[in-house]
Amino acid sequence: MSSSRGKLCTPRALLAVESLDSDNGIDYLPSTLKESIWSTSFRSNRSFNSLNSAPITPESPTASNYKRIHTGSIGSPHLCLTFRTYKGTVFTVPPNSKFFVIKSYNILDVTSSFTHNIWTSTDLGNKRLNKAYEELSFTGNKDNCGKVFLFFSVNSSGKFCGVCEMKAGIDFNKTSDIWMEQTRWKGEFPVEWLLIKDVPNRFFQHLKIPSNEYKPVTNSRDTQEIPYDIGVSMLKIISSFKYNG
Repeated sequence: MSSSRGKLCTPRALLAVESLDSDNGIDYLPSTLKESIWSTSFRSNRSFNSLNSAPITPESPTASNYKRIHTGSIGSPHLCLTFRTYKGTVFTVPPNSKFFVIKSYNILDVTSSFTHNIWTSTDLGNKRLNKAYEELSFTGNKDNCGKVFLFFSVNSSGKFCGVCEMKAGIDFNKTSDIWMEQTRWKGEFPVEWLLIKDVPNRFFQHLKIPSNEYKPVTNSRDTQEIPYDIGVSMLKIISSFKYNG
């Protein structure tokens, strides 16, 4: 974490964040979580309140800790974090990556995104995400090119439910019929889902966003950009969170 951490967290919260910064990974954050938004019962009943989930064990790929690897030339101070996806594959987080919070109006649109690997936002939100993606795409350094990561949360759900990576710029003329309000959304971009897990807001409330009046990241609006160190902390928390059966 950067030296600006003191401005982002209370002293008590800092102790919790510092415990997440070990090079050897982080401890699991146990909590009893009710149901997974990706469960079979959800897809059959199409109800946010009828979710079921199976426990995730420490051996599960989604419960794996992160690692750090060096990027760039020998002796380069830059570190690239690596995490395991819900499929067990590895994804990397280059030092200059960008992070955004996505607030969905309903869980069905998030499920559709997971199924079809696309997403869209408001016109303003799409322009904000596209600008971030294009800025990172034109760095000219393929070995250290940043990525755009999106943290998903459904309005009034009280939790984050997953993380995906933006894989290309936005096609502003493309539309899709998979959304609940088909006529409302214009534009589309591909995503790759990396982590699919319900983590209650209380595990993130110590993370404050300077550009949003130092409010907790849980109070973010759709396409709110969050600082790199806050984004990495959120990835560590979500990656290491496990369900208790």
